[in-house]
Amino acid sequence: MMNYDRIILELLDRISKLEGEVAVLKSKFEVIDDNEEKSIDDLSVDSSGRDTTKYILDGKKYGKNRLVLAIVKKYMTQNPDISAENLMAIFDKSLQGSLGVVRELAEVKKLYSDYHRRFFTSHDEIINTSTNDCVVCTQWGIGNIGQIIARATQLGMEVVELK
Repeated sequence: MMNYDRIILELLDRISKLEGEVAVLKSKFEVIDDNEEKSIDDLSVDSSGRDTTKYILDGKKYGKNRLVLAIVKKYMTQNPDISAENLMAIFDKSLQGSLGVVRELAEVKKLYSDYHRRFFTSHDEIINTSTNDCVVCTQWGIGNIGQIIARATQLGMEVVELK
């Protein structure tokens, strides 16, 4: 990868991290919007206290983990000849955390006995790159979803949050 490309990816990563941090702070503290106070109680939560916010991408409604799968699939539709290595660079590990956004299927099969719970692995969910089959992580929450939405926005996708 050229030095220029690496610098752009590093800047995109830093922007994503900052946007994710802002999203977390907004969700934890009261926000004043148009002179109306909103708090964490205004988040979409189920009876267990889990955030159940839904998102719209291309007119379809998704939960957090399915949204990420849809974002990666859309990117693949727009870039069908991309390699696994380049796909993992675009959706790098820092956007998700320890598991990463996208990983090679063969690698996760070796590393995790419960890979089918941590990654989307059904036939229609596997991402076919020009080099290797990849899988998308299922582990998404309020703390890391903002970063992947920010990356999707950087890539020209519009994600709308429903409350």
